[in-house]
Amino acid sequence: MKNIFRAIGAVVAGVLLFDYCTKHDTIENSEAASYFLSDVRPRFFDNLNFESPQVIANIPSFLKEITQTYSKLEKDYRGGIFKSSSDLENMRLMGMYYSFYLLALTGNYLDGNIRFADIVGKQERGLYTSLSATEPGFEQKELEAMMEKARTASLLAVDINGFNDKTYGFYRAVRQVQERLKNKQHFNNPSSQDSIISYVGTRLADFDLLPDWNVLMSMVTFTNYADSLNTFKNPAMDKVLFNVNARLVPGALRDLGGKYPEILGPLYRFDLNLKKADWLLHRKSELNDEDVKALNEFINTLETASGYIETNKKALLDSWSNKETFEQRKEKMNELKNYLAGISAGRKDLPKPELETFINSKAFKKAYQCYSCHKPSGL
Repeated sequence: MKNIFRAIGAVVAGVLLFDYCTKHDTIENSEAASYFLSDVRPRFFDNLNFESPQVIANIPSFLKEITQTYSKLEKDYRGGIFKSSSDLENMRLMGMYYSFYLLALTGNYLDGNIRFADIVGKQERGLYTSLSATEPGFEQKELEAMMEKARTASLLAVDINGFNDKTYGFYRAVRQVQERLKNKQHFNNPSSQDSIISYVGTRLADFDLLPDWNVLMSMVTFTNYADSLNTFKNPAMDKVLFNVNARLVPGALRDLGGKYPEILGPLYRFDLNLKKADWLLHRKSELNDEDVKALNEFINTLETASGYIETNKKALLDSWSNKETFEQRKEKMNELKNYLAGISAGRKDLPKPELETFINSKAFKKAYQCYSCHKPSGL
């Protein structure tokens, strides 16, 4: 029987721009997923470094090759070639990572980090629509077709080897970005947003169901501060905040299989509380005693999360290429602390801390760029 590991090793590995060593041809099926995770995946994430001009310049070529590879593997799968659990597991991994790459491209496009021209290059016809590049509305049509491919690939991967909760998290994230793309302002669709909040909330409410960092990764899609669904105007966000504060306690997570999620878990807890504090500050023209008490509780959570990172994960923090985004968060926390200290001392003329600009900035979102976490750790 044809071994899908060899297909991914020899074909996908080449597509993902790294040398494939012939010794891997002899690796047994039982070791296939391990090889994929340890060798293929780190190099896959090198192509998500959208701060690199070289990586951006290579997007059209990489996208075309990985699409062709996935299409061939999907055809073989539907033809019944892959039957063993190991073959199916590697097909699941390929579908998950292929859809993840499409999600990453579209998400960075929506956030203004890359342009449509960076994605398509000089091609005369769409890779996903086959439309002429001069067709009216080509950009939107091509991107929507690309995200539809991401949706079908991620959905296929969910049940390809028995239901996989981790892959389902990818699917929910894909659906959220797919619907954002359809909105002229790139805001979230209420239905897709509710579904991902429900997905995250259920697993945080029942801590035993939290499978890995993938659940937390789905949560970081709440960073578009201009979108009212991502602020506490949305009542569902309070449920997420409650579960994060009750369950996502720094140090409580089991080993997630990598390094940087151990920073990003408490960092997300920090960020959600910072957004809630900012929301409370700006919906009130004047703070009462209950407001001040609530803000002090948020500050306590911010200090706990940041203190845990600095104390318990200092070596990781110092090795993190985006450590500066952590320091910027601390600066905002200290601005908030100083403001409340002044209010408590009877100062009525103090300007409120300006948190919104930072929360909606590229500097803030840098922590949640795929490459930020995955490049050093090879997750």
